[in-house]
Amino acid sequence: MSNREPVVLQIGSQRHQGWQEVRIRLSLEQIADSFELTLTERWAESGLVRPVTPGEACTVHVGDELVVTGYLDEVLPDYDATSHTIAASGRSKAADLIDCSGKDQRFDGQTLLQIATALATPYGIEVIDTVGADKPFREFALEDGQPIAEAIERAAQIRGARIVSDAQGRLVIVHAVQREIRTPLELGGNIRKGSGAFSDRDRFNTYIVEGQTPGTDSWNGEDAAGPRAEATDPRVRKPRTTLIVCDTPADPADCKARAELEARMRWAKGRGVTYTVGAWRHEQGVWRPGDLVQVRDAYLGLDEQMLISDVQLIESSEGRTAELRVAPPAAFEPVPVPEPQAEGGGDQATGWVVM
Repeated sequence: MSNREPVVLQIGSQRHQGWQEVRIRLSLEQIADSFELTLTERWAESGLVRPVTPGEACTVHVGDELVVTGYLDEVLPDYDATSHTIAASGRSKAADLIDCSGKDQRFDGQTLLQIATALATPYGIEVIDTVGADKPFREFALEDGQPIAEAIERAAQIRGARIVSDAQGRLVIVHAVQREIRTPLELGGNIRKGSGAFSDRDRFNTYIVEGQTPGTDSWNGEDAAGPRAEATDPRVRKPRTTLIVCDTPADPADCKARAELEARMRWAKGRGVTYTVGAWRHEQGVWRPGDLVQVRDAYLGLDEQMLISDVQLIESSEGRTAELRVAPPAAFEPVPVPEPQAEGGGDQATGWVVM
């Protein structure tokens, strides 16, 4: 225990450590990261009792590396005559955007970056665009009572992008891959356990997306009345088809991007593998979503680069582990689903993991 880097919850100038249990979740599939920490009552470095209060701004570090910037959501003291513990949980700054809703507000003619910035700035959250999301929406609105994060994610989905929190608590508009790492995941090496989830239940051969845009002097007739696009996943048997109606104005290009995004997302959810490793770090730092890693798993027939989409850093009485969910990187990138390599219906591949 003493050789491990401390997990530090910092509130103002106070650094708190000495955890009994830790669970930190970082993900490409949620707008706010989260943490759950359990500790003894006398947990400050000075040894003095310093209660913590829900709503306080905080950061979480692993050693010197920042992993979460946000707020405490809950503090749960539990004590008796002989033992005193505190459980503290919180989320990134973007938790405010998940919890809070707004009144009707229009963003016609604005870009994804402009919309996200306008909605996040009142909560003290900076927005970073890493993908060049500069195409304006003809029409876009935050609806009465709609959660703010839901509106931002809806706009990002139409543009084929994702909104995630970074370690500094900023919102980042991303596609997926953040860095390529040198440390592989190897069965018989650093992989302690693996579990797969392979399902075609929510996948379709054809994804049809329909939208509608308001007419103007230069944009009218069939183009404005019925924008429509399709994406095909040729690895799923025909005629499995689904129709998705955009809940915001969209032109044919928007519909095409949404259809391709649906095909990729549903593919990714049906082709994930979760690996448990015995360390929170690799050669270049703490495991993070967006890491592109070489996976060598003879049991599943894998020897290729996979994208880490979800990370859980866990500490318990049994020690430290990291749970890493990996998926094909193309499932998170703004590109069409690739054609199958073999003839015939369904997926064709060696081993369990069908790409």
